[in-house]
Amino acid sequence: MLFKKERIRLIRFLIEINEKIFFYSRLKIVYKKMFKIRPLGLLIDVGVNRGQTISFVKKFNSSVKIFFFFSNKNLLNDLRKRNFKNLTLFNYGCSNFDGRLIFNENILDESSTFEKVKEDSKWLKKKAFILGVPAKELIKNSYEVKVVQLADFINKKLNNLTIDLIKIDVEGHELKVLEGLFYKTLNSKIRYIQVEVHNDDLYCEDLKNKIISLLKDVNFKIYKEVQHGFGNFYDIIFVNEDNLNNKY
Repeated sequence: MLFKKERIRLIRFLIEINEKIFFYSRLKIVYKKMFKIRPLGLLIDVGVNRGQTISFVKKFNSSVKIFFFFSNKNLLNDLRKRNFKNLTLFNYGCSNFDGRLIFNENILDESSTFEKVKEDSKWLKKKAFILGVPAKELIKNSYEVKVVQLADFINKKLNNLTIDLIKIDVEGHELKVLEGLFYKTLNSKIRYIQVEVHNDDLYCEDLKNKIISLLKDVNFKIYKEVQHGFGNFYDIIFVNEDNLNNKY
């Protein structure tokens, strides 16, 4: 058991180093261009994990205001200990309805999800092999989590403010978050939306084309794709050019 925990801890450390070297170095170049004229002032982070995005964007603007959502109750104390400034924390998830969902907590925090994964997924089996556990043991805990529709939150809490960036990384649940974001008219303008998209066989639904189509219907187009340092997945950044010059 001790060896297994140390192995998982080592793999998590290697993933973090890999992401810093490859993914975040690429994203830094993109953000510098995105926020060159108007700085990143307001961010909504859906799927905060251990606060990697928060640490990253604080380097661009230490006073950036961040509203973040996360469902992994195991990470709550870790996030509070980091003592980030100008943050408002919501310990619940986002989806395409208001209610409760079962959250599946993975032994590798980054892979925790509301979604079901394909039991015959090649990527699932590969991940289990790397972690040294049977695939059925990847989920260490499951529990109910409150979920809300992001449109309601924005219209109530951020009425008429311009949102510079919404980042969504929720392991296969991204489409449902976007459906909950655009199911009604928003009182706020959104400049950019950043969505993680898997290009592997892990989840039961091919989401990329559906996400692109949904965002196209609300006047967002692809701005940039940023590859992660490992695995077959990347972040797609979408832009609504009509909202780029909106003031707060």
